[in-house]
Amino acid sequence: MSSTTEKRRTPRVPIHFKVKVETTRGTFNGMGRDISEGGIGVYVKKLPPIGSPVEVIFQFPNADSPIQITGEVMYHHRGGAGVRDDWMGIRFVRMGADSQAQVHRFVKAAHDGSQPYFKTPPPIPHD
Repeated sequence: MSSTTEKRRTPRVPIHFKVKVETTRGTFNGMGRDISEGGIGVYVKKLPPIGSPVEVIFQFPNADSPIQITGEVMYHHRGGAGVRDDWMGIRFVRMGADSQAQVHRFVKAAHDGSQPYFKTPPPIPHD
């Protein structure tokens, strides 16, 4: 039994699509791992520092326009053997009403079964 308490207010949905993360140290292209209405997990080759402000840019499958959200790096998950296993958790800090509505619809559709999204986190991306 784990003593870790879940802090999320909304459920996560496994995802697998490209995510761009802009930081003060540069722009990193990654792959989405999971998303909730409060944040996103992203596999990246280079992890920005915890606490860093970031701009997250992605587009849902079959969506007409990309979403840009301001966030903060909350934690890192370092994999075992290599950087391909590394991912970070980003908390959403600020987003427009349209972006918020798109995220809400995506998460809701995945949880009510109306969309065929992953049931578990997607595989680690390989170049």
